[in-house]
Amino acid sequence: MLNIKNPIAHELAVEVAAATGESLTDAVIVALRERRDRLKANPRGIDIDKVEAILAEMRAALPKEFFEEEDPSAFLYDPETGLPA
Repeated sequence: MLNIKNPIAHELAVEVAAATGESLTDAVIVALRERRDRLKANPRGIDIDKVEAILAEMRAALPKEFFEEEDPSAFLYDPETGLPA
């Protein structure tokens, strides 16, 4: 059924099979299952580390006051009535 004709794919499969002691077929099956599972866990392929790095940059660019104030939206409301100012 599966016939690997691409030399790079074949070389990678042989390398993984040799490193794990699996057959070529088992090496391909395990690799495909692992990739499938990663895609299911992160279906959009989002790079979480990259997102966290961007968020850290954004936090660093915000003024200190933004983090010191208890409620960053407090200035929007009248302190006596609680209604929008």
